[in-house]
Amino acid sequence: MDELRPESREYLDGLFRVGQRIGGDPHTPYSWIDIVDVQKVAVIRLPSGRLVVDSPWSTEPPHELALRVPPGTYPVEASWSDSPSLIDGYYTEYRECAATRLRIRDEPVVTWELVLGRGEDPSGPRADRAGFEAEEAMGCFADATAWESLTAPFRRFLEGAADSDFGQPAPGRDTEDLCEGYFELARDEEHRADLLTFGVPEGWAQVWAGRARDGEIAVIVIPGPVRTSPWD
Repeated sequence: MDELRPESREYLDGLFRVGQRIGGDPHTPYSWIDIVDVQKVAVIRLPSGRLVVDSPWSTEPPHELALRVPPGTYPVEASWSDSPSLIDGYYTEYRECAATRLRIRDEPVVTWELVLGRGEDPSGPRADRAGFEAEEAMGCFADATAWESLTAPFRRFLEGAADSDFGQPAPGRDTEDLCEGYFELARDEEHRADLLTFGVPEGWAQVWAGRARDGEIAVIVIPGPVRTSPWD
């Protein structure tokens, strides 16, 4: 993969820095955001250390990351931004989730890298845009060993939604809503594993790993649906 450009590094470094303005000309609508808050969303269990970052709606084999994390329990944090919006001729600001991160270690990040999926070729044609298909503009963190059970509520919802077209009641989703519905949490007590969803750009989402000074993974970061990144 190519060396990370300075503007890309600045963008990633700023996503969880309260007070940081990210983007271009502040007088140009939709080109910048202000990071206004960083919030702990949940703590999730990853008993195997095999991490899936994928859409919970996907019917394809899960996008398991090539890297491993130490088995354990980790906090997930959201970065919230204010950005300008033009509505009926007036500019206003609205709040959105700028990024979601899985915090592995409480250490400063000194280097960033795109994270490949398991079995992907680092010299292959997709290495410079490593990530996953973001069905329904949603991604998730989940333990790979419990993927089938953790995504079962989403499959049941789709099956129930199809039945509702034939006169059956529309189903609910057997997950826990967090942060006013921005996130959903599913638990598997048999495997003692969890899945947490988050918003991502429609179509495709990238996965970034930040490494501490000793080279170990400190965070896994997924940029959110706000379109201000150097790759837009």
